[in-house]
Amino acid sequence: MTKRMIVLVGLLAASLAATRLLAQPMGPPMMMKGMGHNPMFGDSPAMMLPLVLRHANLTPDQQTQVHKIMETEHENLQALFKQLQAANDQLTDKLFASGPVQASDLTPQVQQIMQLRQQLMEQGVKTALAIRAVLQPEQLAKVAQFKDRMQKLQAEMRSVLEGSD
Repeated sequence: MTKRMIVLVGLLAASLAATRLLAQPMGPPMMMKGMGHNPMFGDSPAMMLPLVLRHANLTPDQQTQVHKIMETEHENLQALFKQLQAANDQLTDKLFASGPVQASDLTPQVQQIMQLRQQLMEQGVKTALAIRAVLQPEQLAKVAQFKDRMQKLQAEMRSVLEGSD
């Protein structure tokens, strides 16, 4: 898989994770950050997409198809991320402006952010489904096994980091 395709797949994964990440509470205690737990990755299945595709043993034709899918979606996702960043900036500016601020003052920005996150999620799912459609049944089975192994590994890491051994 080419480096550019991995970057594009990563962008898709980030788009799917953005809604979940931004909707989560503060995340793990600071002492856990940098110790194998990265809140950017969360539990989102999309975050595993680049790894999954690497282990799917895509044929050259499939690599080309995935690349085309990612190229098509790249501009849409990039535009949505820029809009989301601008909306987040507007919310932050209002939230930390001098003077009193009521929840109703923030409602337009919050609604815009929610709408953009929804669009990102929908676009990401659409793209992930298009990529999934490229895979053959045996590749899907292999990917499912890999996903199960990764989930077990993540659960073990959480157990060790949380001290619940």
